[in-house]
Amino acid sequence: MTTRILFTLLTTVAAMGLPACGDGLEHDHTDATVDAFELDAPARQVIMENVSLQPLELVEGIMTGGPNDRAVIHLEAPVAELDWNIHGHAGGSTQTVTEALNQMTVDYVFTPSAQADWWLLLRNSGPADMTVQLRVELYGNMQWRWQ
Repeated sequence: MTTRILFTLLTTVAAMGLPACGDGLEHDHTDATVDAFELDAPARQVIMENVSLQPLELVEGIMTGGPNDRAVIHLEAPVAELDWNIHGHAGGSTQTVTEALNQMTVDYVFTPSAQADWWLLLRNSGPADMTVQLRVELYGNMQWRWQ
């Protein structure tokens, strides 16, 4: 799905006031908008990796950025046993931005609410090894590193 199509879909859903996912988890979709001018510019950096996960293993990538930055995240798992979230650790506690369990495909546009480190957590909740295709497009000054 191209960024422009994703933006159109998310903008339409947000304008209708409908939830964009049916996972039943409480989370805020206000981070899912992107200014149109940014969509015409190419991503400053694109991270594309195949992430191998054993059963119940988790990995975390760290996105460092603020309100003027964006990360367009696309994840694909071979089976619907990928758990993922984006969270922060301000003040020593954990703040979950978004979370979903047992996913096969994820498309999410993340705009940080404050300048900080934000963790993208991936976990294999299934009984067999899996390889997740990860693509993260970075805009603005957003930086990426694996923990």
